[in-house]
Amino acid sequence: MRIVLAEDSGLYRDLLVRALLDYGDVEVAGQAATTSELLELVEQCTPDIVIIDIAMPPTPSQPPEGDAGLTAARELRHRHPDLPILALSQYQEVSWAQEIAALDGPVGYQLKGRVEDMDSLVQAIRDVAHGGTRIDQTLVKALLGRKRHNDPIDRLSPTERRVLELMAWGLSNTAIAATLSYVPKTVEGIITSIYRKLELTELPRDEKGKPVVNGRVMAILAFLRWGRSLP
Repeated sequence: MRIVLAEDSGLYRDLLVRALLDYGDVEVAGQAATTSELLELVEQCTPDIVIIDIAMPPTPSQPPEGDAGLTAARELRHRHPDLPILALSQYQEVSWAQEIAALDGPVGYQLKGRVEDMDSLVQAIRDVAHGGTRIDQTLVKALLGRKRHNDPIDRLSPTERRVLELMAWGLSNTAIAATLSYVPKTVEGIITSIYRKLELTELPRDEKGKPVVNGRVMAILAFLRWGRSLP
């Protein structure tokens, strides 16, 4: 698994690279301190996944919003539609997680301060590299615990909310079934009900009739869309 890592903190980047090298199936193919370096490295290295800090410093031509990494992620998705992207952030910023999840293709949003150990981070990297969508569990739990006006998630039963939570964490149908002690067919039925209640039965399609994004991602987006920045 070839990784390109973009992180402006030299110390954090060096520690992360050293830790990743302890895993035999991981190769750090390139390191970038700026978004321009990142874009060049991806063209040179052809990585299996990009790990990018959301709060990268902007280039001179960018406004100083503090989310240059997000801009770079959008550009990478434009250039490489299937490239897995895992965003790292120290901020529980729902709008950023929403925009990352909205990128078509395998993506993830991981809070730096919530990484329990390297094994859990590497698992998140593998999940996204293998085509999954994964949102930090702390962010998902915080959102589920909030009461919001006209929230479509209120239409879901407690079981459906739990399944949607696990979907946002990045679990497959099989993993959700194992977690909840259900058979996979039961999970499939629950997910179908979630799609119906969130009015996701008609997904946006391209000119060839192919869904632009799958229902799983749309359900996660519907969940994130009703959140706001958390303290």
